[in-house]
Amino acid sequence: MKIYRIAEMNIAVQARYEETYLYMQDFLTDSEDYELYIEPTDEMIRHEAELGEEIHGTAGSMYICEAVAILRVICDYIIDKSGFFLHCSCLKYKDEAIIFTAPSGTGKSTHASLWRQHFGGEVVMINDDKPLVREKDSRFVIYGTPWNGKHGIGCNTSAPVRAVVFLSQATENQAAPVEPIEAMTLLLQQTVLPTDKAQLSKLLDMLGRMVETVPMYRLGCTISDEAVTTIYNKIYG
Repeated sequence: MKIYRIAEMNIAVQARYEETYLYMQDFLTDSEDYELYIEPTDEMIRHEAELGEEIHGTAGSMYICEAVAILRVICDYIIDKSGFFLHCSCLKYKDEAIIFTAPSGTGKSTHASLWRQHFGGEVVMINDDKPLVREKDSRFVIYGTPWNGKHGIGCNTSAPVRAVVFLSQATENQAAPVEPIEAMTLLLQQTVLPTDKAQLSKLLDMLGRMVETVPMYRLGCTISDEAVTTIYNKIYG
C-alpha cells in the first residue's frame, strides 16, 4: 500500500500492478494518514478494460485500467469534499489557472501547447487531460493528478481558476463570453455524472456557483499564435 496526496486529499492505494504505483509516483506523500482507501478489484479493472475496448477499440495495459478504476473511485468521493472531475487541459499563468475544455479531438492539448510556445517559462502545465477541481474559500481551485493524458504533460501543482475556455475549431479566431446556462450545459458534458441523486445535486450546485463566479468564454480558433492572443485579450483585457 502507498499513500498519495491528490487535490489536498491523502489517498491510500493497494494496487495489483507495480506499474500503477510508478504511474502515480509524483504524488507520493510521506504521511501515514489517509482519508480514502482504494483497492481495485478484478471486476473494477475488467470493467475499465471493457470500456476501453468499446470506446477506443483496445483495452490498453491492465495497469492503466487499474489506474482509471482508481480515478473513478476518487471522482465519486471528491463530490462530498466540494470537488469534481473535469475533462480538460489546464495551465498556470500568473499564478492562476486557465482551463481549456471541449470534446476529445477538438484541440485542447494543441491550444495549451500554443500558450507554452507563446509565453515560454511563464506557463506551467497543471494537467493535460484529467485534473480535479475543488471549491475552497469561495474560489475554485484546479489540481494536477497522475492522470495526465497520453502525453503525460502536467505536474503536482494547483492554482485558483481565472477562466474557463470552451474550444471549437474555426477558420478564424473569435472569442466571446458564454452565458451561465450554456456554460453549465457544456461543463456537464465534460465531467462524470454520479448515479446517486444526492451527489448529483451537490455537483449541480457546485457547477452553478462556478459558472456564476468564474468567467466563461467560447473560443473558435485556428492553430496559430493569434488564437492565443485572441483569448488572452478577452481574459486579461
